[in-house]
Amino acid sequence: MLTVAQNVSEMELSKPYVMFGVHPLFGDYVDAIHACGGYLARVVMNVPEPERAPGKRFVDKLDRYQGWLADNGSSHRVEVLWLDRYGPCGDELPILGFRGTKVLPLVDRLKEKFNLVFPPLAHPRASVSPMATLEEGVFIGAGSVIPPNTWVGPFSLINRGVTLGHDVIVERCVVVSPSACTASGVRLCEGSVVGIGATIVDDVTIGSGAYVAGGAVVLQDVQPETLVAGVPAVVKKVFSGDKA
Repeated sequence: MLTVAQNVSEMELSKPYVMFGVHPLFGDYVDAIHACGGYLARVVMNVPEPERAPGKRFVDKLDRYQGWLADNGSSHRVEVLWLDRYGPCGDELPILGFRGTKVLPLVDRLKEKFNLVFPPLAHPRASVSPMATLEEGVFIGAGSVIPPNTWVGPFSLINRGVTLGHDVIVERCVVVSPSACTASGVRLCEGSVVGIGATIVDDVTIGSGAYVAGGAVVLQDVQPETLVAGVPAVVKKVFSGDKA
């Protein structure tokens, strides 16, 4: 049986990834990259990171990642650079470090200037049916279930432990948080967010830009740009512009 150190060493000889932008989910991305036989080669910053508490900043997460590599016999160091200094390098695979519709201007810029294509990344401990479709830039976390006839649209994120029902449509730039669950025939429209542990029953549509709060149980359609919460979920707020 291979040791962890041997596994890390082997990964350094396989697939390099370049991450554009950063997010508190940094660890989940790196976990999936390594589990798929890759390693994080570079991080490209496009905007300054928002203020975060010590321990939650990107620099702290990167230090922990570098420490893990060093503890397991790797001398690899992640290069961090700004977008204006980026250029494609060899066989690097691109991944987006943040999500939601706010990522689209960056995607358009990278495609126009560098002709980048973002492959989907699914953790090998996720159950993804061969009859499901994962479009460009999709991320699937460990323990999630993506059943037959499910379509996950470009640049959407299905976090850890999510269960989608069959015949679910997940449109572009949707975020589904850990342990959320949908029944069959659900449609999650562009830019919507489903919170931790939320449940959505059969044939419900979550409108564009809507937000389902953590733990909510959704029994009927949710209008665009609307926050719903509770059991059963009821409207708590209608957004009048971009959500913070």
